[in-house]
Parts: sequence; structure tokens; C-alpha cells
Amino acid sequence: MLLAAPVLTRLYGTESFGVLAVYIGLISLFSVVASLRYELAIPLPESERDAAALTLLSMITVALVSVAAAVIVWVLGDGLAVLLGVPALAEFIWLVPVGVLLTGGFQVLSYRAVRTKAFPLLAKVKIRQQLVMALIQIGIFKFGSVGLMLGQALGQGVGGRLLAGKLIAKGEWRAIPPGDMWNMAKRYRRFPLYSTWAGLLNTAGFQVPPLLLASFFGASSAGLYALAHRVVALPMAVVGKAVSQVFFSDAAIDYRNGELPGLALRTQRMLIRIILPPVIFLILFAPPIFALVFGDDWIGAGEVAAWLALWMLVSFATSPLSTLFAVAERQSLGLSMQAVLFLVRMAGIGVGVYHQDFMLGVIGFALSNVVGYLVYQTVAFASIGLRVSQSLLGYALAAPPVVLAFLFKDNLAGSGLVTVFVILLVVSAVHYYWVIKSLRDV
Repeated sequence: MLLAAPVLTRLYGTESFGVLAVYIGLISLFSVVASLRYELAIPLPESERDAAALTLLSMITVALVSVAAAVIVWVLGDGLAVLLGVPALAEFIWLVPVGVLLTGGFQVLSYRAVRTKAFPLLAKVKIRQQLVMALIQIGIFKFGSVGLMLGQALGQGVGGRLLAGKLIAKGEWRAIPPGDMWNMAKRYRRFPLYSTWAGLLNTAGFQVPPLLLASFFGASSAGLYALAHRVVALPMAVVGKAVSQVFFSDAAIDYRNGELPGLALRTQRMLIRIILPPVIFLILFAPPIFALVFGDDWIGAGEVAAWLALWMLVSFATSPLSTLFAVAERQSLGLSMQAVLFLVRMAGIGVGVYHQDFMLGVIGFALSNVVGYLVYQTVAFASIGLRVSQSLLGYALAAPPVVLAFLFKDNLAGSGLVTVFVILLVVSAVHYYWVIKSLRDV
């Protein structure tokens, strides 16, 4: 995805990326509730039969929600596109329910793979997804914004098809009686009652900003944010999601054995160590790097990325551990914290909207995420018996270099910029050597 981005930014303009951001926002809001979050319960039952019933229940729910999404976009259609500030989306609004179906189905099958610990399969599928997505987006760029949207949707479809071919063929659950699905729906009813709303609030916190930016500042501003977010979110998409799935696959057993608090602390601190060098690089060098890699028209996206690096730090260290509420069956508390996080994020970006200042909105969003995620992680850790000091201690070593990077980022130019860049490359190489060594010693 990262390798394709410099090509895509030269084939598509900022407005096309803004349309894509709005499209992704819409399908994300639908798809996060497409299975009523029953997919999160798939790794939990001890019985394979129960897990199979949950899988089938989730897939049926995805299909029904996709139909509901089709009805909504058919009724609202052009008016929704105009309201969001992207009238170019109106002609292709039908891609939204298609995207919901493909994305929701892929999510369900992903958690089926997590249950069976088919992590190599998931890795291969995600690589092929990104390859197909990039090839389609590059191949049909002459069609404009629809090329980006079609690539996004079909990439998800390819991933779901590959997982289904491996998992369904091996499954013994193709003839699950409705009674089994009903029993699982009742047993894990906390997921639709609480986790659905928590997931919707969490996704809204990420997807509402580009919708607001497009509506108040135009599609081009949303496009700058979309590219910055695409780069900043890459570590979360590649590494963080993988860590989350592996962590969740064993978390239920560790929780029953009383080993989960120690695992959560070790995971959090290792994640902070892994993400810290990219955060520092983005803060110091994002604008010139974006201009060099993506073209001069995208230097503004570099300014956005420098601030979103703060979000990357706290999100990368928190999101893989957000399953703690589900494992501890404290979904109501998780829902409350997602509501708090959503309100804090909206307050941050609302400052920029109020003052009609795009960058002020980005800065407010970044800083509000830092506050919100620290509170969220503290409460999540407390739900499994960890103290506040234990949850915050992991950030003690990260804070000083981050603060120094912001203090010096506007005072580096020419040879000084190059010198600092080279020094940080060497320091990062040494840092990652010790990170890898410590992982191998575990």
C-alpha cells in the first residue's frame, strides 16, 4: 500500500482522495455493526460447534445489514453525497452496500481464522488484498474517483474469497441448525447490546473526521487528511491488527489462568518501543518526505501527518489491547469508554470547525486522541486488575523524545535536517536490534 501511494498521488488529485475517504467512512460505519459484533465472540467458545454457529450467525447478519445499507443509500442517495460535500460520490453511491457486504464478510472470516490460529494465512491474504487493490486503482485511474473506490471494495472481496476457500472447505459447520445459532445469539447477547455500539463509536471517531473535513473544508482538505491518515495508520493496519488478533486468540485462556495482566503490560510496552521511531521521524520530517515521495501538492498532508503521529503512538499501543473489555465480559464499561473517547475526539476537531481553521482541527483531533486513549487504556487495564501507574508508566520513556521532536521540528533545515535524519536512522537501527533481541528471548 505504501509503495503504491506515490503512484496513486500522481494519478489522482486531492479531491479524489477526499471522495475515497468519505466512501471508506461510510462503509466503515456500516460494516463495523454488520455482524452485530458476534464475530468477536467466535474465538471464545470451547466447542467448535458453537464457534461454527457463531460464524454462520455472523455471516447471515452481515447479509441482512448490507441489504439495509442498500435501502438507505437508495432512499438518501444524492442528498447524502451533497450533504457530505462530495457530490461526485452520488453516481457511485451503490458501491457503499457492496463494500459493506465484502468488508463485513471478510471481518467474520478473519475471526474464524483467528480461532484456528491461521495467522500465516491471514498474512498472505492481506498482502494479496493490498496488491489487488493497488493494481485496480492504478489500472483504471482514468475513471477518476470510482477507480479508488472499486479498488478498495474489490480488494476486500478478494480477501474474503481467499479465506472462505480455505476455512469453509475445511469446516464441519455448513449444516448448523437454527437452534444452535439462536442459543449462541442469546449466550453472547452482550456483544450486540454493548460491543456493537462501542465499535460504532470507535469507528465513528476515525471516520467522522474526514466526513466533517469534507463537509466544512471541501474534498481537497479531506484528501490531504486521507493520505496522511493512510500513511500514519499503516503500522496499525499491518502490525497492530496482527498483534491484536494473536493477543485475542490466547487472551481468554490467559484471563482464566490469571496471566492476562502481565501479558497486557508486556504487550503495551513492546508496542510503544516498536512505534516510537516512526513517530519521531514523522514529527520531524513528514512535510519534506511527503513532498518528495508524493509530489509537491501533498506537502500539506505531511503537516497533517506530523500531528497525527501523536495519534499513531497512543492508538498503536492501545487498540490491540481494546479486546480486554470483551475478554473480561465488561462490554458495558467498554461502551462507556468508547463514548468518552468519541466525545473527546469530536471536541478536538470541533475547535477547528468552530474557528474555520483546517490545521487547528487536525491539531485538536491529535491532542484529544492522546488524552482520550490514555484514559481509555487506564480503564481497560483497571478492568483486569492493573493500577493507573502501571498503565501510564510505559509512556514515560516515550514522552521526552516526542516533546523534543516538536520543539525542534521547525528549526531544522538544509544540512542540519539531513544530519539529524542520518543520526536518527542509526539510532533507530540500534533500537530495533534490541527490540528484536528481546522478542527472541521471550
